[in-house]
Amino acid sequence: MKHPTDKEAGERAMAWSMSFEYDAEHDVVAASFTDCVLVTDEDVYRWRRDVEAQFAKFNGRVDLLINLDGLVVRHTAGRTFGKERREVLERNTHRSYRYGGDDTTRVFINTSGAIHGAAVNHYPSREAALAALLAERESLRQRGFTPFRSSFHGRKT
Repeated sequence: MKHPTDKEAGERAMAWSMSFEYDAEHDVVAASFTDCVLVTDEDVYRWRRDVEAQFAKFNGRVDLLINLDGLVVRHTAGRTFGKERREVLERNTHRSYRYGGDDTTRVFINTSGAIHGAAVNHYPSREAALAALLAERESLRQRGFTPFRSSFHGRKT
């Protein structure tokens, strides 16, 4: 996968988009990104504002399935991204599982997981990530815990 130059990333930053859609069948929010290239700390802060605006559509914390394709974290933004990522996930999710993404972005997610204590839960495909999320819910249920469920049932985004 060819990465844009920092200049190209800056030009494209205004054009990035993200989508957080509720999957009622699995009671999970599916997040995806398009041309979301984080080069500077300011890019990361904008990413956080945009992500939190997406989470505001839901009532409370959710289970999150993240497609990392379309999200590129450059080394110049990696440290700030790790901190902001952890805070956003702690505030808005019960659990998160991810798949896809380029090598560099996956390295930053793995590193920030280790440094900041954020879950990594990266899988090779959407199906594998979803299966792991559902298995965690079932494991909690079998141990007597009622898995947290979103309060977003039945609303359309």
